[in-house]
Amino acid sequence: MVASAVWIVALVVEYRFGLRPPGDGSALYRADQAAFALAELGYLLLIVGLARSHAGGDGTFARISLGIWTVAIAALVIAQFLGLIGVVVIPLLPIGGLGQLIGSILTAIAVWRARRWRGWRRWAPAIWAIYTFVLFVAIATGMPGLATPALAPYPTSPSELAEAGWQVTWFLMGLALFTQAPIDRKRPQI
Repeated sequence: MVASAVWIVALVVEYRFGLRPPGDGSALYRADQAAFALAELGYLLLIVGLARSHAGGDGTFARISLGIWTVAIAALVIAQFLGLIGVVVIPLLPIGGLGQLIGSILTAIAVWRARRWRGWRRWAPAIWAIYTFVLFVAIATGMPGLATPALAPYPTSPSELAEAGWQVTWFLMGLALFTQAPIDRKRPQI
């Protein structure tokens, strides 16, 4: 939940001061990118927490799903931190983006099928996956309102509002993980 708040602050700074990548290399740009990197690291910790909670069950499908998502976000974290020192590893970005989309869809299925989370929490990964899928399609097609032209090597990027909405889905994921209660199979549920 903190990671999504950090991302929102970095997003506001990015758009307010015109610091969209590839940026100007100024101290403010680097600080803003460091905030994005810290938020991305927070998302990695969230996915690891999701895996440790066994919300998707104990089977191979859940482990593979969360493994794909974890590796994808780790690729994005590495790309973010390398970018801070001036190393741009462009292949990590599509690997991370596509991997987290595939991993999140599979994880949403695993969490839904396992039924270990109840109510809205059970749908949090699906909400994240659906929103992210729509956002990816918007970026790929340059959909007005959701995607904005960007500087090379990024042909388009999400609009500020679309990206802020994405942070709401991350917040919901964090809240679901934070508030989930383990199911005690020995006592009946009330």
